[in-house]
Amino acid sequence: MADARLRWLQEAVSVFGAECKRNLLGPGDREAAIRSPLEQLLRTIAAHHARPEIDWFPETRIPHLGVRPDYAVRVGKDVTGYIEVKRPGKSVDPDSFTGHDKRQWERLRDLPNLLYTNGTHWRVFQYGAQIGEEVVLTGALKSAGEKLTASGLAAFDALAQAVLCWDPPKIRRVSVLVQHIAPLCRLLREAVREQLRAEAGLNTADSTADCPFIGLRSDWRRLLFPTADDATFADGYAQTVTFALLLAHTEGIPVTGTSFHEIGRRLNAGHALMGKALQLLTDNVNERFEVTLNLLARTVEAVDWETIRQGNRDAYLHLYESFLSVYDDSLRQRSGSYYTPHQIVEEMVRLAEEVLRTRLGKERGYGDESVHIVDPAMGTGTYLHTVIERVARQAAERHGDAMAPDAIGRLARRLYGFELQMGPFAVAELRAADLLKKHGAPLPPGGLNLHVTDTLDDPYVQEEQLASTYAALSVSRARANHVKANVPVTVVISNPPYDDKAENRGGWIEKRVKGQGRPPLDDFRYPGNGRYEHALKNLYVYFWRWATWKVFDAHADDRHGVVCFITPSAFATGPAGRGMRDYLRCAGRATRDGSSTCRQRGSGRTWPPACSPMSPSRCRSASSSGGLITTRNIPRAFTTGLSRADGRTSSPNCGR
Repeated sequence: MADARLRWLQEAVSVFGAECKRNLLGPGDREAAIRSPLEQLLRTIAAHHARPEIDWFPETRIPHLGVRPDYAVRVGKDVTGYIEVKRPGKSVDPDSFTGHDKRQWERLRDLPNLLYTNGTHWRVFQYGAQIGEEVVLTGALKSAGEKLTASGLAAFDALAQAVLCWDPPKIRRVSVLVQHIAPLCRLLREAVREQLRAEAGLNTADSTADCPFIGLRSDWRRLLFPTADDATFADGYAQTVTFALLLAHTEGIPVTGTSFHEIGRRLNAGHALMGKALQLLTDNVNERFEVTLNLLARTVEAVDWETIRQGNRDAYLHLYESFLSVYDDSLRQRSGSYYTPHQIVEEMVRLAEEVLRTRLGKERGYGDESVHIVDPAMGTGTYLHTVIERVARQAAERHGDAMAPDAIGRLARRLYGFELQMGPFAVAELRAADLLKKHGAPLPPGGLNLHVTDTLDDPYVQEEQLASTYAALSVSRARANHVKANVPVTVVISNPPYDDKAENRGGWIEKRVKGQGRPPLDDFRYPGNGRYEHALKNLYVYFWRWATWKVFDAHADDRHGVVCFITPSAFATGPAGRGMRDYLRCAGRATRDGSSTCRQRGSGRTWPPACSPMSPSRCRSASSSGGLITTRNIPRAFTTGLSRADGRTSSPNCGR
């Protein structure tokens, strides 16, 4: 019965075989000889399934990939897939490709719907992975003629439909989301790189030359990332557009059937930076971007966020790291983008709050209206979200569930996050907005205090007046710098990035601007210790100095708080850390009467004595005594917090 229903397909295969045999007897190119029969075969299949809107266009170039597949499949106005034809007898197994075929495959593999065929062997790939089994037509094209057969007609029909009738599948798991979104983001990045190369080749002296992306790149550097090169801009562009669309979809904003400008306008209501960035980055796109942006939007529209949320309470926790590992694992390693296990985050959050209560007199912990919390390397916001959950739980336990929204709403005004990359920033906004929505808490006036910024940049830089087009980006940077320079912070908690080759990446902390005095990092140096201090040129050391500067140095009338980091422990024992240890002993703690015997070198400033940080091997149990907090048994790295409470703490009971 099944064969009878598919008799039409066997007849179509027979016609295909006969036409191929006739064409291959001539002197022409063997690959070109099978194209016309292939078109007729596909036309028959589309007609049988009542899909007259399906069409295909030969030799359709994909500009940003520098390749020209033999056909692009178009359904209505949307390109949904590509077909690459090889000459009869040539392998369609990517593992066997060499030379041109291998280079072509490496450029095509990120496409979501790609058919390879040599006439008898048919394989379908989605994002580089083969879908289903290879379908083989029995017989040689040059001789079989109408006797060409498909041993598995049903499988062949399913394969043809998969290519011709492709739609993004419903996405109900984070792992599936990552596998679909990351390759499209990579394609978008390549489109930007190619566009920049194309514009760079134009005559820049010609005032009529259209170079929108070079202009965008310049604005990106000026407003957000002064040191961004072309590759960094292309990466930032692709991630921003991808995660802005995801963010819009979670907010119930349609991402298909409308313009990207309109998506950005609607997103602007609760996520001003991402909304404006989406508009700026997509208002001047050309046909080079059309197919990829369309595929990306259609794929995002297929994400079932409600099911994802219900199926995994930590759905967002691994999203960005998983995304980076597929999108560009080397970027993940360079940026230090690794998720922190929630057990460690929860313990650090608990211990920091214990210090607030027992050493700093903040009985309500994070719920105290005077406590301001910042994560200077926010990533996807795990620390800040854990603080939100903790305050919500405590408010419900003390006063009932109805009080949790008010407590969270008040907390959100005192919660700050800084992140260098647009992707994790968008996920952090997504998670925070989702969390507040879950508890029924309103967003703070002006939105969440999460900012795309380089924490280590000069907080005192003068902001230039910009046209309204760029106002959202300028305002975001100005707000971030205002927090850095002017808002006293009580708790700095984070898992800062690690990179031991970070010279000239420490910004204002490493090399203060002329006229502003010594750079803050100099306070981690020790007389006569210069030969070891190359080890201070590490990102995690820069973040330690920024955090201690912010809590203990930046505000003369408010110099108490907690720094809680999980970092490598080398600074606590190695020779390079002598000056850092000396500073931390001096800066971290006050005696009961506020007196001090510790003086900062060369400045005349007086600091109280402190307890030095200790590794888990020295402090086996979790402790907050003496202003130090550690967690047990974290190999090669440890969580340490340093607190200072002028005039309120007792002398330490752990070793110096």
